[in-house]
Amino acid sequence: MRGWVTLLVLLLAAAVVSLGPDMLRELVSGVTFARPPAAALAPAPLHNDAVLQTRLDTLDGSLAGGSLGLAVVDLRSGATAGVDAARAYPAASLFKVPILLEVLTEVEAGRLDPERRLEILPDDWTDGSGVLQARVGDQLTVRELTRLMIQDSDNIAALVLLDAVGVGSVNELTERLGMPATRLVDHRAGDAGDHTTSPNDMAHLLVGLATGQLVSQRVAEQALSLLELKQAVTWLGDDLPFWVKIAHKWGDLPEARHDAGIVYTPRGSYAIAVLTEHGPADESAKAIARASRVAYDYLSNH
Repeated sequence: MRGWVTLLVLLLAAAVVSLGPDMLRELVSGVTFARPPAAALAPAPLHNDAVLQTRLDTLDGSLAGGSLGLAVVDLRSGATAGVDAARAYPAASLFKVPILLEVLTEVEAGRLDPERRLEILPDDWTDGSGVLQARVGDQLTVRELTRLMIQDSDNIAALVLLDAVGVGSVNELTERLGMPATRLVDHRAGDAGDHTTSPNDMAHLLVGLATGQLVSQRVAEQALSLLELKQAVTWLGDDLPFWVKIAHKWGDLPEARHDAGIVYTPRGSYAIAVLTEHGPADESAKAIARASRVAYDYLSNH
């Protein structure tokens, strides 16, 4: 037993020497850190921050042959900055976030039963991400479809839920929440074009969830609990310490790759939305990770 204690002491001493006391303290605090609940973060007045803007400007034009837009908000200080943040991009799977909020809002209002079983119809079949392609004719609860839409980014689950709440209701929600570039298109009604959103819109929505300003605290907490479930990829966290907590949604199309979320750390938290278009897939993912790292490093020094 004494030998194991001695070994543990030696390992801890080696860790202090190799990592340094500050990094070791951060490691310990990170491992024990838990995401604060919705509305626990007091909203701070938003203001443009020159230092953060200068750092983000280094990312502008960094995506060869493509475009990158991003918006960052430090949730503690209200510092904001962005690059091409108001531009409307193809939403990819980010369109599932406003569907999520509309579903949760209707459940809270009693207009939609979370245990109601919805059938997957032939018209709901679509390719792309998800696990429901072979389950046409099956019935799943609203609760399970909602989880699949976010955690597995399931396209069929999103269409079934969109049928239940209506495209018009989701667009009314985004308009009411102050998201001018976010609009869903009713493709099955013959409407052309892509679902769209912008970095500013997504960051605005995420800040509202974190602070409980845009929707009820209950809806915000339910949304964050789903968004923090482990997903297939987390580009926002690829260049961050393993202990950060991220509530996010990623999206991927042949011509677009996005990630938008709230990054929670013992140092503080930030909302970030990074949208890319027409860039090589791997470079786009790396650009998203770099942008999140810039925000994280800014947070470390302020």
